[in-house]
Amino acid sequence: MAYAAENMNYAKQYVNQPLQRVNRQQPCPVCGKTDWCSFNDRIAICMRVESNHLVPGKMGGWLHKLIETPSYYKPVETAATVAAKASAEVCDRVYRDFLSLLSLAPYHIKELSKHRGFTLEEIKEIGFKSLIEVKPWELCKRLIDMGYNLKGVPGFYQAPNKKGNGYYWCFNYSPGFIFPILDKEGKIQALQTRLDKPIGDRKYQLFSSGNKETGSSCGVPVHVAQPRILKDKRIWVTEGALKATILSQRVGAVVLGTVSSNTWAPVPELLEQSFPESEIVEAYDCDKYTNRHVKTACECFRHAITEAGMQLAEAIWNNQYKGVDDAVLARCEIRYKKIN
Repeated sequence: MAYAAENMNYAKQYVNQPLQRVNRQQPCPVCGKTDWCSFNDRIAICMRVESNHLVPGKMGGWLHKLIETPSYYKPVETAATVAAKASAEVCDRVYRDFLSLLSLAPYHIKELSKHRGFTLEEIKEIGFKSLIEVKPWELCKRLIDMGYNLKGVPGFYQAPNKKGNGYYWCFNYSPGFIFPILDKEGKIQALQTRLDKPIGDRKYQLFSSGNKETGSSCGVPVHVAQPRILKDKRIWVTEGALKATILSQRVGAVVLGTVSSNTWAPVPELLEQSFPESEIVEAYDCDKYTNRHVKTACECFRHAITEAGMQLAEAIWNNQYKGVDDAVLARCEIRYKKIN
């Protein structure tokens, strides 16, 4: 798909028009990937390929003018049926009872304990469950029978009955283990699945239902992982909710996990509001030294933190381990470099 990064004044006027999330049928017209990005018939907001205009706000990404409309673009005709996101309290209660209806497969227990370093007690406490061989409509019915209204709870939506006489509650999933993404108060603000089989280059999938009938998007939530015993008063920031949970338990610190390297925009405000006097430790993956997109995102994050007047240090480890979670599980020495 042809696109151009110039003429941003022309492109900006289309930012507030409805955007569609990319998917397997509608990949990003800029980077060709099937997640994180969005587009309409005139522009694309790409989370990977840079342009001269970085989009402000919580979502982030770079704005690109499209030279031609993607052939697969379909105007969203049912946008008005998308529900406003339910309150944090409602989402928390629904998600907790939803997880209680699921079990955890033995092979997922093995992966979490052997390869992720969790104890059986931690696995139970964190709330890992398997999302395999389930019947979504049956689980939704059980939640409704418990007294819940699923409208606006990200992940759930109403699908048209095949007989053409109404709708039924449902959710989409790909097999894997699912786990909570928590807010600063410990409420479950979203759910994420570690896929058993990656879809393209995507290993994780958020539980979301934007652009679905009475569904809602979960956005790009920041996971606030809190340790059982606080040993390190600094606040760590890394890529990925699961990685943040592992790191939090091993170093004994509060760790913020973003959805991806590019979705750091909500973090500075969260830090200023909830951890205003804390030193921040940046623990992005080691590909920040070799991947220019990750490097740029990391530099933008660092700049935002230092501009806000917060103390910042970079976590450094043996780069044979890409992620800080693998480094701490291997008992690798972590060094710290102050960033002005």
